[in-house]
Amino acid sequence: MKDTGIASQLNTLGGANTYRFKSFKQRADEIEINVSRRIVRDFDEPEEHGSYFAEGVKKWNELNCTKDYTDFLRRVTKYQQSLAQVLYHKDDIVCALEEYMSMEHELVVE
Repeated sequence: MKDTGIASQLNTLGGANTYRFKSFKQRADEIEINVSRRIVRDFDEPEEHGSYFAEGVKKWNELNCTKDYTDFLRRVTKYQQSLAQVLYHKDDIVCALEEYMSMEHELVVE
């Protein structure tokens, strides 16, 4: 008696038991991990002379309209045009970030 239904289409191993018990070690040994994959970022690559900091500020500019955030933007906007500017003024940017992150207002931390 030959199976001609859906079960025969699903069983592609020729009758072997596809649901047999495997120990944890056997299952762990079958896992393949590729650590050389590229990490996918949430945002696009910056322009030729841009920076990830400028991309992040642009993203949060649309999402956060609080007074404290706009004050923070006024302080750091002049330093974000290029990666060279961000690196040169990193101390000023970090000071501004620390100041606004330490505020007690809950919307500032977002």
